[in-house]
Amino acid sequence: MKQNNLYVFVAASLALLVPAPGRLAFGIILILSLNITMLIGTLFRKLISILKFDDLQSVLVAMMLVCVTMLQKLLLTFYNPVYALTLGFLLYLPSLSSFLIGYFFDPSREPLILELKENMSQSLRFSLFALILFFLRDIFGYGTITFPASKGLLSIDLSVKPFLLQIGNFVASIPGTLVLVGLVIVFQLHIMRKMRIIANIEGVAINKEEKEESEANGEESEK
Repeated sequence: MKQNNLYVFVAASLALLVPAPGRLAFGIILILSLNITMLIGTLFRKLISILKFDDLQSVLVAMMLVCVTMLQKLLLTFYNPVYALTLGFLLYLPSLSSFLIGYFFDPSREPLILELKENMSQSLRFSLFALILFFLRDIFGYGTITFPASKGLLSIDLSVKPFLLQIGNFVASIPGTLVLVGLVIVFQLHIMRKMRIIANIEGVAINKEEKEESEANGEESEK
């Protein structure tokens, strides 16, 4: 993961994952909203570029994000009003987070296929991390695995020992989520540092080999 992508990852985690309820069912809804907004936003940004409305891109993108979010909330209200009430303002966070805005407000210069591939791959990588986090919070915090349903939550009860639930309550809480996100970020930074060191060592070795080859070729030419 690149350094700028890591900053986006941190911002998205703090905006979307920390304040959300620690239930997998709500996580699925938020992540689905995130990916739908990313897809529509990428297509809409390319449409702005085709129509030569680049000067109005910021305003048009902001209007698009608001409209898409309101439509999603309306559809969720029809599906299950309790979900819309429980999530509340959290449904607006995918559109407001830098994870989405950082891409949509940049000018569209690449072909549509490449932009879709880049944006959706980034979105799906974050979605996988988010779903794993919601899954762990649901299991250790509540001893269940929940899925969205038109009436309430589809819950699978697990036989989790009480003392594990007491510890898991911290994982399901906002401070516990902050700790989990922080640990993941520290791990990613550690991996990035190791990869950078390996790349530097390989680069030095390649330069040394090229220098030795050039010196050998120079000696042969002098002979």
